[in-house]
Amino acid sequence: MSVKFSNVFYTYSPKSPFEYQALKDINLEFEEGKFIGVVGKTGSGKSTLIQHINALITPTSGSVIVDEFVNSSNKKERTKVLKPLRKHVGLVFQFPEYQLFEETVEKDVAFGPKNFGAKNEEALEKARKAILRVGLNETFFERSPFELSGGEKRKVAIAGILAMEPKVLVVDEPTAGLDPAAARETMSLFKEINKDGVTVILVTHDMDLVASYCDEVVVMDEGKVFTKCAPSELFGRDLTQYSLQNPHIFDFALSLKERGFEIETSSLKTTEDLAKAIARRHKRG
Repeated sequence: MSVKFSNVFYTYSPKSPFEYQALKDINLEFEEGKFIGVVGKTGSGKSTLIQHINALITPTSGSVIVDEFVNSSNKKERTKVLKPLRKHVGLVFQFPEYQLFEETVEKDVAFGPKNFGAKNEEALEKARKAILRVGLNETFFERSPFELSGGEKRKVAIAGILAMEPKVLVVDEPTAGLDPAAARETMSLFKEINKDGVTVILVTHDMDLVASYCDEVVVMDEGKVFTKCAPSELFGRDLTQYSLQNPHIFDFALSLKERGFEIETSSLKTTEDLAKAIARRHKRG
């Protein structure tokens, strides 16, 4: 399921003293099956952009097309009932565990499928599969979500989105507040979901995550798309104007180049890739 923005503008509080244009003529496509990063400094328009994808907000002008669904400023073009779109586009907000509310994990995760018409037993079956998918076992089904650790709550919240079997998964700073091991586990889960054909859109400030997981990266700046490219095409530029930093492995590779140790950087994603590139260069002498 692809996502296409066509001439999208969005203005908060129009015709008031607080009027603010958050998006300015966005023309952008997220291709089906890709793992795409969206980056940019605070206030660049990232959060406003992603809220258009499942019609949490409607463009001031322009349209967003997700499969057969049209979220448009033009009422004649707009899909009349957009609620089903939210089954296909799962949105995982930063700190999603704050949205837990049911008395058991199983019931909490089943809420989404039931809300979209699944019968009770079907919803519970989807919930159980999703709970197991995020790395929790059967003992969590009947536990209260409020008695879990922070990392476990995060997994339950993500399971609640996965239970709806979305075709597009949008995740906003998913590793915020997690220790390094939990962050790696969370990102590995999203990568596995992507391998199953789900389009994953990652909003983040962490360029190491972009390097390790993303096929493409979109840089937002002052409500506009500055560029869309492969991560390797972005790294090495001066990103300070966007309040971004190159990934640590890329900075290290560039420092080696400055010292005359030339290595290939176009395919660098992880520290393992960097180590292999250094070893290859060393063998060549």
